[in-house]
Amino acid sequence: MKSKFILLGLACLSFGTTVKAQDLIKQIPEDAEMIAAFHMKDIVQKANANKLNELLQKTGFFEKSGISANNDIKNLGVDLSQTAYFYTRKTDSISFTEFMFSLNNKGQFEKLLHEAGEPKAFANGYTSIGLKSGSMLVYNDRIARFVSATTNTTFLDNDSIASRYGIKKVDYVARPADDEDAWADTTVAAMDSAAVVWDADENLAVPVSPPVAIAAEPDTIVGATEVLPPVADIAMDEAAEIHDPSYYDSLYTAYEDQNRKNDSIRNGLRDKWLLNEITRLVSGSHKSLSIADQEKVLKNLGLIRLYVPRVEDLYRGLLPYTTSLPYYYMGIKLDKFKTGYQDGLLDLVQEGNVLKLKGSVGLDRDLAEMTKRMYARKPNSKFSKYLTDKTLGFFNVNINSEAYLKEMPAYMAKYYSGLLGPQQDVVEWGLMALEIALDEKAIAEVMPGDHLVVVNGLRKFKKDYIDYTYDDDYNATEVKKTKEETLPVFIWMFTSKDQRLIKKGLEMAVSKQVGQVHDGIYAFSKQKAKDFPIYVLLKEDLVMVSNDSLSLNDIRQNRMNAPLNKDFAKLMKQNKMSAAIDLQKLPGMLKEMGVTPGRQWEATVAQLNQYGSTAITSKGVVGNRAEVEMSTRLPQTSEGAISYLLDQIMAELNKK
Repeated sequence: MKSKFILLGLACLSFGTTVKAQDLIKQIPEDAEMIAAFHMKDIVQKANANKLNELLQKTGFFEKSGISANNDIKNLGVDLSQTAYFYTRKTDSISFTEFMFSLNNKGQFEKLLHEAGEPKAFANGYTSIGLKSGSMLVYNDRIARFVSATTNTTFLDNDSIASRYGIKKVDYVARPADDEDAWADTTVAAMDSAAVVWDADENLAVPVSPPVAIAAEPDTIVGATEVLPPVADIAMDEAAEIHDPSYYDSLYTAYEDQNRKNDSIRNGLRDKWLLNEITRLVSGSHKSLSIADQEKVLKNLGLIRLYVPRVEDLYRGLLPYTTSLPYYYMGIKLDKFKTGYQDGLLDLVQEGNVLKLKGSVGLDRDLAEMTKRMYARKPNSKFSKYLTDKTLGFFNVNINSEAYLKEMPAYMAKYYSGLLGPQQDVVEWGLMALEIALDEKAIAEVMPGDHLVVVNGLRKFKKDYIDYTYDDDYNATEVKKTKEETLPVFIWMFTSKDQRLIKKGLEMAVSKQVGQVHDGIYAFSKQKAKDFPIYVLLKEDLVMVSNDSLSLNDIRQNRMNAPLNKDFAKLMKQNKMSAAIDLQKLPGMLKEMGVTPGRQWEATVAQLNQYGSTAITSKGVVGNRAEVEMSTRLPQTSEGAISYLLDQIMAELNKK
């Protein structure tokens, strides 16, 4: 019987640990704009706890915190076996951020806070500590929560809202020191605006200009001088006041006083809204993140995950205006503006000595199908042989030109019609006309959509440049000179099954003496001795453009015998888009080019010969998600990529 109770207790303990992890993510409100999850257990394990302790010790963390924790992060009271979270939430008036993590020893954690402030009882078993202005820490036995708030300035820029809270807009304009005429106009305006009461029956004379002497006939009768109202006296009094330096001091003082009052109101509102938000969070009266969103945050979590539940809403929030009034006058209908994007994910993952950033965004059904059609193309199989052991880097993209031209008008009309304003009908008509006018199939024969740009080694180029000589009278004479530069050799190539249009254009350039042709390679001269020549070669179904005629000549004569770079070729074949650079070749290339990094970068650049490739790849749309990945192969170590980065950080700290 006793053993049954023990087994039941162990089961409850195991269940309790799981619930604890699940409860933490349930603290995130359903309207969170952006969420980050930190897999603390995985981070500590792959970073190596001992190295983390050493790093914190070198940065003085333990000493500054005054903790007697044997210099061990495991003794800080933070539960490093649980996932920590950060999220943002935004309203029209204020933005909140929260970072929360689990505790396993409240007493140890409180020792970290001895300099932060005096702990105070808050609500629902939480203790609070006020941190810097606009932020607060609350914690209990299980969880710590850092919450901060920032008011949205555009909200209080609205006059009616500002006046509701007692915020007054003030302007301070000082007299221009060198603009007497402008000040005179201002003075007259001030005089005209003076509150002076006159008898309604009194005939007021308005002086237009000063009196001038006029030659009069002998029988001219000179009338009595009119008596003017005492406007000038008021103006003189005001002018005397304005010329008094203390007048400007009083203006500035009033301006600063009102601004301080406005800032005080804004800060008071922020702190009030922050307190209300924290009270709402700890009371559990908010709706939690949906089960579907919780699963997307936690499923196959790597080191760190950034999750955006509603990408379209985030995109709208980045628009320059938060109110619809400016758009109304421009005829823009934001309610019809769509992106077709749903949720977004960005993961930081370690795979041995490789660090990866994996990103994806959900697409609605129509956009997913449309995108699949636009990227339904594979790279030309002939591209691979130009990726050799001399290749420093490459970029490849494969688009179905025919589908792209056919789908783009419909895409623009569906998703961006709300931004076209009053010209929406005209633009949509124009897109339709363009779709009819273009022969997508014919264009796709000229340029189907697969492209490769490759950088293959270095070459010394002779470059012409303009210099000047001067005679004894300092008259300049333009002199054309030549120098040698070592530069990367690039080749851009694309498939073209119908090359008639391209060939006709090249021959036309030759006939007009814009270019030359030799052994099938077209050369276009540099302009004004500022650039290098560009060369074009048509070979089989490929069009090649390069800055190096020797490379194109080798290709023309099938003399490219360099070994294949299998890693680069594999990357290109497996992806719709790919780009990579071989970091091992970078130090030698920079040295050969005569490029010297700064002293602070010398050691870093020298270490690059231990690295592998850095690559960006995309498989296009998988399911309903557009995927992209960036990876960097770090030097091989037994402990992995994160541990290696910590070693580099500590090495830099040791230099100081």
